[in-house]
Amino acid sequence: MGKKTEFLGLLNYGKNNKHEYTQLVDGGEAPVQDTNMATEEKDIEQSKNNQKKDEDESPGQSLPYPKQIFFIISMETCERFSYYGMNTILTIYLISLFKRTYSEEKANDVSTIFYHVYKFGCYASGLIGAALADSFVGKYRTILYIGTMYAIGQAILSFGAVGRGEGGIANFPNQPVSFIGIFLIALGTGGIKPCVVSFGADQFKVPEQAKQMATYFAMFYASINFGSMISTVATPYLRRVECMGEESCFSLAFGLPAVLMFIAVFFFFFGRNSYTRHTPDKNIVTIFFKCSWHALKRRKFKTKYQHWLDVAVDRFDQETIDDIKAVYRVGVLFLLYPMYWALYDQQGSRWTIQAMKMNGFTWGWQILPDQMQVANPILILLLIPLFDQVIYPSLGKCGLLKTPLQRVVTGCFICGLSFVISGVLELQLRKGYPDLPKVDQAKIFLHNGLECPVTFDPASAIVLGLETDYSLPSGGTMEKILNHGSYPVAGEGCEKRFTMDITLADPEESRTYLISSKSGGDPVVFRSSHEDQIEKDNEDPMPFVRLIGSLDRPCSSVVARLIRSKNSEVKNIGTFGSSTFDSEVVKMEHTKEHILNVRCDESSGWELNHTMEYEVGASYNLFLTGQENVSVYFVTSPNSVHIFWLLPQYAVVTIGEILFSITSMEFAYSQAPPSMKSVIQALYLMTTAVGNLITMVIVEIFSAIGLEQYLEFFTFAGLMTVVSFILMWLASRYEYVYYTETEKKSVDNPGYEAEDVQKSD
Repeated sequence: MGKKTEFLGLLNYGKNNKHEYTQLVDGGEAPVQDTNMATEEKDIEQSKNNQKKDEDESPGQSLPYPKQIFFIISMETCERFSYYGMNTILTIYLISLFKRTYSEEKANDVSTIFYHVYKFGCYASGLIGAALADSFVGKYRTILYIGTMYAIGQAILSFGAVGRGEGGIANFPNQPVSFIGIFLIALGTGGIKPCVVSFGADQFKVPEQAKQMATYFAMFYASINFGSMISTVATPYLRRVECMGEESCFSLAFGLPAVLMFIAVFFFFFGRNSYTRHTPDKNIVTIFFKCSWHALKRRKFKTKYQHWLDVAVDRFDQETIDDIKAVYRVGVLFLLYPMYWALYDQQGSRWTIQAMKMNGFTWGWQILPDQMQVANPILILLLIPLFDQVIYPSLGKCGLLKTPLQRVVTGCFICGLSFVISGVLELQLRKGYPDLPKVDQAKIFLHNGLECPVTFDPASAIVLGLETDYSLPSGGTMEKILNHGSYPVAGEGCEKRFTMDITLADPEESRTYLISSKSGGDPVVFRSSHEDQIEKDNEDPMPFVRLIGSLDRPCSSVVARLIRSKNSEVKNIGTFGSSTFDSEVVKMEHTKEHILNVRCDESSGWELNHTMEYEVGASYNLFLTGQENVSVYFVTSPNSVHIFWLLPQYAVVTIGEILFSITSMEFAYSQAPPSMKSVIQALYLMTTAVGNLITMVIVEIFSAIGLEQYLEFFTFAGLMTVVSFILMWLASRYEYVYYTETEKKSVDNPGYEAEDVQKSD
């Protein structure tokens, strides 16, 4: 949520059109009723009059642009790089950790749950930051202290991801150390989230510098997207670097965000002598809860037409009570916001896992699964001008999407639609998912290397779960999932009998059996020494290859390798001491055309070259039988769905975000009195935290029941639709009340006392 919603709606303050909700940047006085409130229609009408009046008057002396803003912008750029760089690869890192304990499917579910627990912490901790800033130490110290803790957390996470292989630390406790770092990051990013943008706004004198403040919000928003886009592209590539004996270098990938976060704190600290600071002189958060609790205790004194908070007037002034009323008025709508965030934040979890199962090769370049998240900020930058300059004005002429809540409700419906699209996509992806054995099961592969079909005795066919007349063709392979145990199997091939015992025991997950014969003799069954790659490696979907051979030729040594056709790069498969052999699973470094080169010992002079295309996501068993027969079996099928098929759901969710998220931030800010702005912004961030909690609960339920992923997506879409209708009903009854920045309430801010400030010229 962060990069698009952090006061992005305030950019509209600088525009003179009928779609804006406050007129702060018009340069004139904001319309204020006797109650310091104004309706939208009167606000706009008065603004037009003020604008006309301002055109007839000579402009006053303009104030210089506050140079300290650039320290804040620099800090935000580095901090967003740090946050989104870490966030982009977090789900894949968690999967790699949990796969040490769970199956891949279970690891995906546990990682999703943990990811949303982390996101819950990121936004729930915003309440802590808001309380510290508004009630205790002020924004500057809150940002500095919590930002430092944030940087330390990034460094701990980088250290926690250290490899266990050669060059790493054997038996290093990756999980507990990483979790400590993630906990500190969640506290840090949430703690500073409500403070940074508003601290920058504090550097301007309003209304004299209102237009300059609008450019600040534009720069702030640009810095958020600039940092996030670069990190979303860069950190996945750092993840793929091999280091410390492991294929993925998460320590390096997390290390870059850690460095950027320390730089962010340095930039912020460097401008310390030039900031305008406000120190809170009363605890707004405490007053809010004390007043609410006192009113609840005195509810018996409430009269028929009296607001329930008004009974607290015996201890609190009416102005404070009115401000708290505004929070509750908006808070009723906020109760329904979490469902939107429950869907939206799955871009970093479920949608990333979807991308891991797709083909990212595009025009000779591989788009990594975690890089697809960059589609969101790119689409945001492209679509915002389109909505602002074309769509909103055009629909406004038809009376559509003119009010904030109309846009919010529409955004909710559209967000639900994006999950219908992701559910349909999941239905296509599941066609390529392999069937995996359960805990007490294993998958067997039985290959017929004879020159004629193989049939099984009726009793053996029943044991293998086959039809009694089943026939395995020459060069064919069958696969079955069996419970652990021993299975005597007998059959016939080329009019000759064979028998074998299929024995499966824990912790075996797969085994291959090859039926072959040499020099016209009786069929023999070869049981492989190594297991097959029956799961997809979604973290790095390069193809896997395994070679199983029973050649009908004398070879005291067999050498097998893969040669890349493009540049003759060699990948060794293995060297074997006889003509009957099987290799370990070999992971290829490239896809496309390769040559399988197999040679017998030098004295025989025999060599085999077999050329074929290898595809992303596939696992191949290559069988060598007879004199030089080659049979190919897909243990797992290739990732046939291209990763760009994620773009429709990203485009739809981004449109929903522009309507919901950006408008909601502006709506929350405009509907809050000055004394309660940080409180209401923190409550708004809390809706994101609760949304991630909802995701966590639903994912856990679906995981426990064992329902498929596409059903989960459709369930989220259905829940979002129901909530959208409820929100639409509440929105139709909502009465807008706009607070303006020119409303002083006798002092600039009743909860703050300005300190002495040194400003650079």
